[in-house]
Amino acid sequence: MKSILCIALGMLIILTACEKEDDTSNCQKLEGKWALSSWTEDDEQFFGDTIFITSSTLEFKKLEGMQGDVDWTISYTLGGDINIFGSYAVNASCDTVTITPKSGASTPYAFNIDGDKLTLDSHDFVIHVHQEYTRL
Repeated sequence: MKSILCIALGMLIILTACEKEDDTSNCQKLEGKWALSSWTEDDEQFFGDTIFITSSTLEFKKLEGMQGDVDWTISYTLGGDINIFGSYAVNASCDTVTITPKSGASTPYAFNIDGDKLTLDSHDFVIHVHQEYTRL
């Protein structure tokens, strides 16, 4: 009887000690609001209080299938805020997001999420744009 109790207690300890795996896809991890922490173009910093871009927030709304709505606000030192409303779509590998403003051309970004950090990379024309965001 004691051996059965010890085995049952041991199983209980083992089962409660195991961590639940995060089954959220990389695509779903995009959902939410992100604050800009760095914006470089060809390795030149464009983000900061006295530089070209003073702040930016990017919000990926709920993903429905492989697409969703996006709201993006960029604050410039000169010229004020620009609000971009549109949609986003992710590829099947969940490593590329394409942002399409309601009035404008689509831009694909390679993305990576590491904890609460989001990195976006785009190679439009000949310029490499690298953006880093922190989850709000």
